[in-house]
Amino acid sequence: MPGGLLLALRRRIAVKLTLTLVGFVALAVAAAGLYLNRALESYAVEALEGRLVTAARLLHDEARPLLTQPRAPGVAREFALRASAPTESRVTLIALDGRVLGDSEVDVAGLTRLENHRDRPEVRAALAGGVGRDLRRSASIDAPLLYVAVAVRDGGRIAGVLRLALPLSAVTSSYGRLHRVMLAGGLVALAVAFGIGIFVAGRVTRPVVEMQQIARAMSEGRFDVRAPVRSVDEIGALGRALNTMTARLREKIGDLEEERAKARAILDGMVEGVIAVDGHEAIVLMNERARAIFGVGTGRGEGKPFLEVIRNAELHEIFRASRAAADDTDAPLIRELHLPHPVRRIVQVNAVPLRLTGGMEPGVVMVLHDLTALRRLEQVRTEFVANVSHELRTPLTAIQGYLETLLGGALEERQHARRFLEIAFRHTERLGRLLNDLTDLSNIELGKVTLRMAPVRLGEVLDSVFDIIRPKAAGGRVGLIADVQPSDLTVHADHDRLAQILINLVDNAVKYTAENGWVTVLARPQEAGRAEIRVRDTGVGIPAADLPRITERFYRVDKARSRELGGTGLGLAIVKHLVHAHGGELAIDSREGEGTTVRFTLPTQPPPPAQLTLPMHSGD
Repeated sequence: MPGGLLLALRRRIAVKLTLTLVGFVALAVAAAGLYLNRALESYAVEALEGRLVTAARLLHDEARPLLTQPRAPGVAREFALRASAPTESRVTLIALDGRVLGDSEVDVAGLTRLENHRDRPEVRAALAGGVGRDLRRSASIDAPLLYVAVAVRDGGRIAGVLRLALPLSAVTSSYGRLHRVMLAGGLVALAVAFGIGIFVAGRVTRPVVEMQQIARAMSEGRFDVRAPVRSVDEIGALGRALNTMTARLREKIGDLEEERAKARAILDGMVEGVIAVDGHEAIVLMNERARAIFGVGTGRGEGKPFLEVIRNAELHEIFRASRAAADDTDAPLIRELHLPHPVRRIVQVNAVPLRLTGGMEPGVVMVLHDLTALRRLEQVRTEFVANVSHELRTPLTAIQGYLETLLGGALEERQHARRFLEIAFRHTERLGRLLNDLTDLSNIELGKVTLRMAPVRLGEVLDSVFDIIRPKAAGGRVGLIADVQPSDLTVHADHDRLAQILINLVDNAVKYTAENGWVTVLARPQEAGRAEIRVRDTGVGIPAADLPRITERFYRVDKARSRELGGTGLGLAIVKHLVHAHGGELAIDSREGEGTTVRFTLPTQPPPPAQLTLPMHSGD
C-alpha cells in the first residue's frame, strides 16, 4: 500500500505540486508557531520577572530590619509567609553570608537542612548590586521556578538578599488555549494552502497533461493533434514549440512515406527481384517480383528470418559467400540458380554487401534476374535455325541429287528424266510453300500485315474453304461438316486472313484424319460480342506432352509423316498469330487416338475507337 501510494505520488505532478505547497505552508506554520511559542515564553518570563522585581522592591523596607537587627527565627518565617500571600510567590530571606533566614515554603526547623545559597546565580547577581534572575528546578519543592533576587540595602551597604520565586506553571498554564488557537490557525492555513495548491496545480498541470496525451498520440503515429496554447508563459511557449514540432514531424513523415511509397512502387514495378537481408539474416526488403519468383505469398516477409521465408539452400549459400567476401571487396557475386518450384526457372543472382548503420554486421542485397524466357528464346532461336536449315536442306538436297543424276546421263532417258524432273518440281513447290509461309509469319509478327477489318458472313467463308479442301478430303475419304448457327452469323474480321485461318485448320484436320473420318466446323455466338469457331476431327490426336509446343514454328508431332503429307510446320504458328491479330484467343484440346478440337474466338462487333490499334506483334 505505501509503495502504491508513493508510485501514485511520483506519477502525478499535480499531487507533487500540491503536496509541495502544503509542505512549505506546514513548515512555515511550524516555524512561526515555534517562534511565537518561544517569543511568548520570553515575554511571559520577562513580565513575571518584572512583577517579582516590583514586589521585591515593595518588600525591601520591611525586610531590612530583619537583616540588620537580630530577631528570632520565627519572625523571618512570618515575614516570608505574609509577603508571599499577595504575590502567590515563594519568598526567601537570605543573609549576607548565604544563610537562609526565612522561607515561605520551609518551616523554621527545616531551615537548618537547607544548603547555603551564596553561590546561587541570582544571589550572586543580587550581592553584586544588580537584580538576579534564574530559571531552574527547585531541589526543595521539585518544580521548575523562576527566581528573582534583589539586594536589601542598609544605607550604602548591602545587608542581605530578598528572593521571590514563582513556579513556571504560572507562566505556562495559559499556553494551552494559546496552543489550541495556534493549532486551529495552522490547520486552517494548511486547508487553505491545500485548496490553493489543488487549484494552482490544476491550472499549471492541465496543459502539461494535455501535452502528455499529445506526445502519447504522436508516439502512436497520430500527428494531427495540437496542444492548446492559453498563455504566453513558459507552458504556452512549450505548447507552441510542441505544435511546431508536430507540424514538422508530420511533414517529414509525410515526405518519408512518400519517398518510401515511391521506392516501393519502383521496386515492385521492377522486372528483377530484389531481396535485402541484414547481418542477423532477417529480411529487410523484398519486392513483388522476388515474392513471385519464390512463391512467398501475399505477405512481404520483412522482419522474418531469411531461411524461414525462402527455403533454398543454393540461395543461402550465395548469401553466406557474399557476406564472407564483404570484408575483402564490395564487388558483386554473380551466380546462376535453377529453381524447380513453384515454377521451373533459371535465375541469375547478383549479390552485393549491404552495410547498415549502427555497427551491425554487413548484410546482402540480392538482385534476381529471371533468365527463363531468355534461355527459352535462345533455345527457340537455335531450334528455329536448325529447323529452317533442315527444312531447306531436304528439298535442296533432293533437287540437287536428281539434277546431278540428269546431268550424269539420265537426261537421255526420257522416261526417267521426266520422273526425276517431276520429283524436283514437287520439291521446288514445297520449298516455295515453305518460303511463302516463313514470309507470311515474319510479316505477321513484325506487324507488316494490314488487316482489312469488315463484317464477314462466316458461312460464306466456310463454304469457300470447303470448296478448296473438298477434293483433298474426298481423296482421303474424309467427310466435311459445316454447322454455323445462326446461318447468318457475322464476325468482324479480314475476309482473306479468316479464310487462311480456316484453310490451315481444316487442311491439318483432313491430313491427320483416317479414311471414313469426319472434320466438323462449328460456329456459335457467345456473350460480350464474340463468336467461337471449333474445328474438330476424328483423327490420330496429339499427345498431351506435345500440346504446349504445338503452335511453335516447325514443331511437328510426327516429323516423318508431316513431311510426307507436305506440311511445313508453320501452319498453326500462322493461325495463332492471325487469331491474336484479330483480338481473339486460340486453344487446342486433343486426346491421342480420339481426335483434336481447335477452338478460337473472333469479335462480332468492331472495337471502340480507343482500341483500334491492332496487336500484330506476338511471341511464342
